[in-house]
Amino acid sequence: MHFLDQKYKKDLADRKLTSSKKFFLMIVAAREFRDLNQFELSHEYYRMARDLKTDENKSEIYEALKDKRFVPHQAPFYFDININQALKNKNYEKVFLSLNPKQLERAGKDAFKILYDLLNVKIRKKSVKKLYCYEDWKTYPEDYQYSNLLCELLDNYLKNGKISRDQYEVAEEYFFKHDLKERYLLQIANEL
Repeated sequence: MHFLDQKYKKDLADRKLTSSKKFFLMIVAAREFRDLNQFELSHEYYRMARDLKTDENKSEIYEALKDKRFVPHQAPFYFDININQALKNKNYEKVFLSLNPKQLERAGKDAFKILYDLLNVKIRKKSVKKLYCYEDWKTYPEDYQYSNLLCELLDNYLKNGKISRDQYEVAEEYFFKHDLKERYLLQIANEL
């Protein structure tokens, strides 16, 4: 834990970071330490984010600081956001922060899982350790659906550092034939 804490603190010490980027890193660190049951460290990062001067939504922070063993609320989002508009404006970090990763572990959240995973890999690159879509993909690898296609693409990206053109073209074909309205997910994958 000490190494991870030092890494986040080193990243946060960068004077070039905007307050929005610092806020993002603090929340990501707080969530990661919470998931590792390191509640004191989690609260430390939540407090730093709370005290940072920014216009970001802080509802998650206030909930977390009320209870030492904070369990996020049951909704898939921490706060309301127009996802389509935010993604169109490429405000990926704001969409990422709005998603409640603890709720993604529940069944039936495939669209949110793959969105969270795509944004997590897009923003954090190789530092991503867990894909929420992974278990579903490994359980049903032959299911021809966009969440599996994109999960396999993300898994290979994390292993190899690049997207396979062949995998991307298969996913692209799927979206154009079956799920045109969800094509924004493919756009995020294309930006990796």
